[in-house]
Amino acid sequence: MVVEGEEKLKHRLARCGLPSEAIGALFNRYTIVRYPKGSRLLAAASSADAVFAVMSGMVKVYCSGWEGQRVLIGLAGPGDLAGYANFGAPAGGKLPLYEAEALTVASVALFARHDLLRVLRGLEAGTLLAMTEMINSLWSAMVHRYAHYLVMPLRERLNDVFAELARRYGKRSGQGILLLPELGQEALAEMIGGSRPMVSKLLAEMAAEGAIAREGRRYILLQPPQAPSEADGTSAVRPITSARRVGIGG
Repeated sequence: MVVEGEEKLKHRLARCGLPSEAIGALFNRYTIVRYPKGSRLLAAASSADAVFAVMSGMVKVYCSGWEGQRVLIGLAGPGDLAGYANFGAPAGGKLPLYEAEALTVASVALFARHDLLRVLRGLEAGTLLAMTEMINSLWSAMVHRYAHYLVMPLRERLNDVFAELARRYGKRSGQGILLLPELGQEALAEMIGGSRPMVSKLLAEMAAEGAIAREGRRYILLQPPQAPSEADGTSAVRPITSARRVGIGG
């Protein structure tokens, strides 16, 4: 499974315009760390001198919200980044914008920030410009998704989350598409910016309509999901801003 994550990440870096020599240099200098289920990978108060990339397993990614509350913004699987550093922190410090916890047993690659900068400094100007344009496009697409989500009813948000989970972590079964992550109602509520009672109500409606079923602690999509299109095919479950805090009802 570590090999799967490494190959996926290399492919994505290549799509961003990073030359094979630079990719090879990065993968000669990373460290693999294994985390038990439920353990914390990084916290908001920790150092951000390393970039985390999931090699195997699944990781929940949180953003520190209003008044210390956390918002679950998505899942990271093999080949995904699990955290980004805030390089503009006060007094020149570098603080993570996100927190991460292992949803399953996970192996994570740690890339030192100074190694990343060293590789980037060795790139040609044209390559750096192409990578900058790609990164700008990805962040612009993310902002567009945020704005789109703010005006979606909670049912549509939940449908969208299920569709994305099916696209990235779904497995065909006799009944439909089995969602491999084991996500409880509280986690789904965090993902759509709603409450657990509301998620329970929505799940009951979807089950009554024949849209979903359960297999143990996992959900099965009985109807083909309408997966959202992604600019690069690498994003995790869409980030959510809580409807309760911005006054948008579901």
